[in-house]
Amino acid sequence: MTLPTSIPVNPAINRAELTDGRVRFYEIVDAINAARGRQLPDYRQTDHILPRPEEHDLRPVDIATPLSGVHVVGVPGFLTECVAFLSDYMTDGMAHLETLGARTSIAPIAGRGSCQENGQRLFAHLQETRGEDGERTIVVPMSKGAPDTLQMLATYPQSADRIDAIVSIVGCVCGSPLKDLAPAWLTWFERAVPLPTCTRYGGEAVVDLDPATRTAFLQNFHMPKGPRVYSIGAAVGERGMSKGMLPAYRALVRYHPMSDGQMLTEDQFLPGATVLGILKCDHIAAGMPFNRSTNWFTRMITNQFLNHNAFPREVLMEAIVRQVLEDITA
Repeated sequence: MTLPTSIPVNPAINRAELTDGRVRFYEIVDAINAARGRQLPDYRQTDHILPRPEEHDLRPVDIATPLSGVHVVGVPGFLTECVAFLSDYMTDGMAHLETLGARTSIAPIAGRGSCQENGQRLFAHLQETRGEDGERTIVVPMSKGAPDTLQMLATYPQSADRIDAIVSIVGCVCGSPLKDLAPAWLTWFERAVPLPTCTRYGGEAVVDLDPATRTAFLQNFHMPKGPRVYSIGAAVGERGMSKGMLPAYRALVRYHPMSDGQMLTEDQFLPGATVLGILKCDHIAAGMPFNRSTNWFTRMITNQFLNHNAFPREVLMEAIVRQVLEDITA
């Protein structure tokens, strides 16, 4: 089933090659949420995680099978390395997967590095962490981690043979208009200011987030056969947007009403992907658990600027893995 026209898609992505997988993913999320959502932090009803599909009878979901034999590789986004001492990518969701038997790792992505640099790092990480034969490898990139992953596939085609699935979360697949809207001082800050936890790369990451750069890449890129490809977007209105992201959200509204405060929803889908859903949260809440930190400084930042950071990321990550395994075994 192709993706309905009610969901916007960037012209650089062929809509006809996208598949609508929202109904089954909702069923999986709902089953996990009903079984253990209330025992996990940041509980919310399933309808507040994802839009409920049209009325239908929910089909059964196997949520009892252990997730052993699965390696989930997280690919962080832009500047994540720079703030990892405050909050790192999906640490809550990854820890939950490990309680279910999965093996997890986070690729050492350069927070201010180019897609070329990070594609090389991701490829090396997959080689270094390769498990025993038969283990399933699921790569889960967030934000700029998505084009970093695509760059790896383009530069190292053999990497596709080592991946069973790619599931992007709020992926910066087609870039972000914020690149052109960012004030000059912010661009200069990213390019030039030394930060103790992440190396400067002369603004290469900002160039790679340019919609023109991403469109040019996609025109010459073909998704390799082998890995299953999925995408999860996000869109939330102003009332659900964290205070620190409101200026960017209001800037993006000029382009389209559906955004996550950092990217337009239409720019978040990988070529040829099965779209699993549109999360009801902002960009940072989708994968960065600032609200779970016990550090006083992080708590202060969260209270002042990321007041809508709470999100059931454990449920999201488990649903991703169970969706992939179900499709593989089917």
